[in-house]
Amino acid sequence: MDFKAVLNELVSSVDGAVGAGLVGLDGLVIDQAAGKADFDINVAGAEYATIIRNARKASESFGAGKTNEILISTEKATMIMMMVGAEYFCALAIGLDGNLGRGRLELKKIIPKLEKELN
Repeated sequence: MDFKAVLNELVSSVDGAVGAGLVGLDGLVIDQAAGKADFDINVAGAEYATIIRNARKASESFGAGKTNEILISTEKATMIMMMVGAEYFCALAIGLDGNLGRGRLELKKIIPKLEKELN
């Protein structure tokens, strides 16, 4: 199974999913899947990577341990980002009418698949 297939599986299994992407902490997008034609993680990949790097640094600085998940809610969508190994994260964008709980569950389920593909 390749990255796109895993990401398409994620998007298709979550009501209201706008798209998903596998992104390196350097901000480069490895692959993506769109639930809507206008979803492009390339635009936000570098910015979200910076947020994750800063969150990891802050968490470790005050002894909270490793950052596993970050959720950002905006007026148009919610972005759930979960770490995939030490150097990548998977981002799932869900519309405001989407199923956030299902998104988190399905994202957790595909992380091992993505990690396997990266190795």
